[in-house]
Amino acid sequence: MAIPVIDIFAGPGGLGEGFSSRFDIHGNRIFNIKLSIEKDPNAHETLRLRSFFRQFPKNAVPDEYYEVLRSNSWKERKRLINRLKTSFKLEWEAAEDESWCFELPYPEEFDKRGIKKGGYTTAQIEERNLEIDERINAALGGSKNFLLIGGPPCQAYSLVGRARNQGIRKEDHRVHLYKEYLRIIAKHQPAVFVMENVKGLLSSEVDGAKIFNLIKEDLSDPSSVFPDQKCPRYKIFSLITESHSYDEFGQPLYNTGNDYLIKSEQYGVPQKRHRVILLGVRQDIKHQGEYLEPKEEISLESVIDALPKLRSGINRRFDKYHKTETYSNGNPKRLYINLEDSDDLWRKVIQNQIDKLRSWGDLSLNGLSNGPSSYPLGIGGEFVPCDESIRLDHPLSNWYLDPSLKGVPNHESRSHLTQDLMRYMFAGLYVEKKGDFPRLKDYAEHHDDLIPDHANVDSGKFTDRFRVQVANKPATTVTSHISKDGHYFIHYDPKQCRSLTVREAARIQTFPDNYLFCGSRTAQYHQVGNAVPPFLAYQIAEIVKNIMNGGKS
Repeated sequence: MAIPVIDIFAGPGGLGEGFSSRFDIHGNRIFNIKLSIEKDPNAHETLRLRSFFRQFPKNAVPDEYYEVLRSNSWKERKRLINRLKTSFKLEWEAAEDESWCFELPYPEEFDKRGIKKGGYTTAQIEERNLEIDERINAALGGSKNFLLIGGPPCQAYSLVGRARNQGIRKEDHRVHLYKEYLRIIAKHQPAVFVMENVKGLLSSEVDGAKIFNLIKEDLSDPSSVFPDQKCPRYKIFSLITESHSYDEFGQPLYNTGNDYLIKSEQYGVPQKRHRVILLGVRQDIKHQGEYLEPKEEISLESVIDALPKLRSGINRRFDKYHKTETYSNGNPKRLYINLEDSDDLWRKVIQNQIDKLRSWGDLSLNGLSNGPSSYPLGIGGEFVPCDESIRLDHPLSNWYLDPSLKGVPNHESRSHLTQDLMRYMFAGLYVEKKGDFPRLKDYAEHHDDLIPDHANVDSGKFTDRFRVQVANKPATTVTSHISKDGHYFIHYDPKQCRSLTVREAARIQTFPDNYLFCGSRTAQYHQVGNAVPPFLAYQIAEIVKNIMNGGKS
């Protein structure tokens, strides 16, 4: 029997994808996702379509699924998805039962004056929790031998969020979002749980107390927070560090919270993504520790360089660098001229950039010497046909590739300002020569035209405003901020002169190519940035399988 899984705060399904990708020697899935809960409609649509994919045996997914992915317009995709609903009625209904678009409740939030700002009242929380419990019970059929996975929202703990909000307030409801995860543990008592969160959780404090320690204590004894539930204790394990001592309850003891910090690049993920992951094991289950095995580092270039090469799009340019007009409220007005994107215009703009860079000197132009006539053309699309998008001897080629797909979805470049194209090209050339991305001072030292026309450019807050990725190293962390702009995720290839596409970001996150992200391109970026790398979850799944099957196989 497959191990049932409940996935809460599921996002687009990165954790679930890793667990559901484990198969036994007979080709059967070891883990069966029974329920995925996610509040974002776009991520839910992604989850539902992926759930449909999982309703079929390995290598037996119907071509109608691939037709959805091969479509280059969302209008056509909607029509093809509707066809799935009628052609594969049972499988689609199963996918709809599994994926649930629902917001898990969180406590009321009050401002400093004690006035309610948002969240749910006690009565609303009780009502929603009853609905959640009914769905979980129906999905599990009363079984307690199940796995709970998920990562409660982390805005309150993220380093960027805390800097923006000047710390954490106890009354901020986001501090307490993990308690819904805890409540589900207390109520349904899974055999094992896996909880993921941001690195900033380790340094977050409220009233002088480390939030991480408080959460870990609560997770080890859910009944201390929910005394009406007679819940057994849990042992909280690290997935990377062995414990040599235990407390009176058999709880493993570690030196610091960093023992729970997983650095993804050390485990075959082409990204320097550092996340806190806690493995909870119910006290009646024997487990003394099993750990992720380090893998050879994977470079960014090795997973995206063979993807179809694209040019950047062009949307508009500044009429003037120096603002000469203001809005009625006195704020400076940017003067833009809208441009009609075309290959010819792009060639002219890029040739202009090359001429400027050549006149400024001191950077190697290498492959730019032939001008834009030798550059890739086309901005890609929602599906781009291709034969081979990664070396077949690459350690992750089987993970990414699906021979039935015959291309890659979600591979369309963004449009950028003409002035930013110059910075992107400069950044790409700079990293080729220096081996690291330039900071703002490097732009300033090279030429004034490279300085961004931004009111806060001299504030010191944007020293790494434009971050080109380094080809021969793992990428920097893909975050949800990639949905807002691409300046932190510039492609290392100066010929392409653009930020990363959704598919390139998905490759960095180790999503298979046949994993389609739904919604607008902004929504797709947001989903990818919020996800757990599936290949990391796949490795964790092996450990969980051994725990639930009584020992390492």
